[in-house]
Order: sequence, then structure tokens, then C-alpha cells
Amino acid sequence: MIDKTIPYVKFQMERNTSKKLPDRQLLVGYQFSFYTPGDERDWQAIETSVGEFDNLSEAQGYFQKNFVPYPDELEKRMTFVTDPSGKKVATCTAWLASFPLIDV
Repeated sequence: MIDKTIPYVKFQMERNTSKKLPDRQLLVGYQFSFYTPGDERDWQAIETSVGEFDNLSEAQGYFQKNFVPYPDELEKRMTFVTDPSGKKVATCTAWLASFPLIDV
């Protein structure tokens, strides 16, 4: 759960590409999948469930303003973890600093 009492600090992460990343595996039955149209509902549900947004409507507004304008980038930058039943249970998005994020 996100602790919203901690002040927000905008930052940018960069990785030294000369160093090889360690090989990590998901638990058996779990897998990664990239965003496909229609996954926005899963993203909204996951992000709301961890406290990023107070409700699904707020998450939907954020998604519409920040991600919908970049459909090609979404398919390359938004990933999900699915459980053995195929349910999306986690998400991560590697967004570009040049795409401004808009608060809702």
C-alpha cells in the first residue's frame, strides 16, 4: 500500500548499460505480458488496489490523460505480471521523462 503521507519527489532513473542485469525468474506459472488494448481496466484496478488512486474513476482519468495519447509507447513500456490463472496481478510502466505526466 502506498503511504501518501510521504511527500512526492519527482525523479528519473537511469541504468548503466555496460553492466549486465542479473537473470531473475518469476514463480512457476507467473509470466510477463505487455499492454494490449483493453488492459487499461486491469491497470486501473491494480493501481487503485495499492492506493495510487482513491477510486477507479480517478485511475481512469489519469490513464486517459497520460497514456492514451501514446498507444505505440504503451505496447512497449507497460507490462503486467499474470498469475497461473491468467489474471493480471501486478504492473510496471517504464515511461519516458519527455512524456509529461498530468495529475488528475
